Amino acid sequence: MAAVLPALLATLAMQAIVVIASLIVPITVQESAGALGIDPAMVGYYTMVMWLGGMASTLYSGGLIRRFGALRVCQATMGLAAAGALLTGVASIAAFGLAGVLIGMAYGPANPAGSHLLARLSPPHLRGRVFSVKQTSVPVGAAIAGLLVPAVVDDWGWQAAGPVIALLCVAAMVAVQPWRAGLDSDRDPATPALATRPLAAIRQVWALPALRRTVLASAVFSMGQFCFTAFFVVFAMRRAGFDLAGAGSLFSVGFVAAIAGRIAWGWAADATSSRAALATLGTAMAVTALVATTVGPGWSWLGVAALSAAFGATAVGWNGVYLAEVARLAPGGDVGAATGGAMFFTLAGSAFGPALFGAVAASLGYSAAFVLMAAVTGAVGLWIALGRDPAPERA
Repeated sequence: MAAVLPALLATLAMQAIVVIASLIVPITVQESAGALGIDPAMVGYYTMVMWLGGMASTLYSGGLIRRFGALRVCQATMGLAAAGALLTGVASIAAFGLAGVLIGMAYGPANPAGSHLLARLSPPHLRGRVFSVKQTSVPVGAAIAGLLVPAVVDDWGWQAAGPVIALLCVAAMVAVQPWRAGLDSDRDPATPALATRPLAAIRQVWALPALRRTVLASAVFSMGQFCFTAFFVVFAMRRAGFDLAGAGSLFSVGFVAAIAGRIAWGWAADATSSRAALATLGTAMAVTALVATTVGPGWSWLGVAALSAAFGATAVGWNGVYLAEVARLAPGGDVGAATGGAMFFTLAGSAFGPALFGAVAASLGYSAAFVLMAAVTGAVGLWIALGRDPAPERA
């Protein structure tokens, strides 16, 4: 288990920082939208652009990981995230669009690279827990973003948040360099860096029924996660009347709960099955989304915090279980390529779900948008529950 710790720490930290970069615009949208003269609900389209960038980059992750090593790929994501973060400080819709593409391209390879390292170094019987601990990077990053970004905005304005996060990206890129030789010892410089058949990973994932069911479910769960991520701050400000600092603190509560949730769901999946854990998560997401329809000006901070915690534990709690299952089912043991193909479907939900949610919220209100979220996540939870588990992996 000691062999996996450097990989776990490095991938957790760098993915957390990519998450922080991805949340600059959703957290500051109430201020930046005013400067740009647009509706804050347009943040759903920014999120869509970002995840389209992630969908494109994840398809090429397998070749890049084999050629340069997983840790080097993670370091490259820090450079992309830094460039995107800097652009979020430019008061231009075009700059925001390019920022979204760059940050999405940084996000895309993060999970395939991390999965490659952890699947190689962690024992199968602990894989659910190891992957779930690594996936706390998302709630850790979001909790930090919910506190750090509003603090920077309060002191220096919304345009200062991007440069501050860019510095954090560069610092992380440098800090993990001493581990590179050991963690990237399996790299093969003779491997082509760019896949000649980038869609092969998608076809490979789609061909295996158990994996196909898992990735399709992940697309819907990802929709739920990133609708919460993209809209909860502005939702708390508009529906419950909180200011940016209060809404940011509520946002952080959700992701603190998600840290515990991801670890707990990993233990539950190891003790029962990934199918049981994912089915329960889908049902719990649906119930939480329905509760969100009742939020109004009379809700206290504690009440909205409890709702945020429920979203964090469910809509943000499923990823470690999912990635461990993808690693277990990976054809031929090629975890990096399988995760890249699987993440294409996951990021499709990330891209189009928030755009749809935002369109519904803008035209029919947030209650209708949360009812839509409840319907799709609940349906997928039931679909998973009615499925069958594939044969367990031998330790």
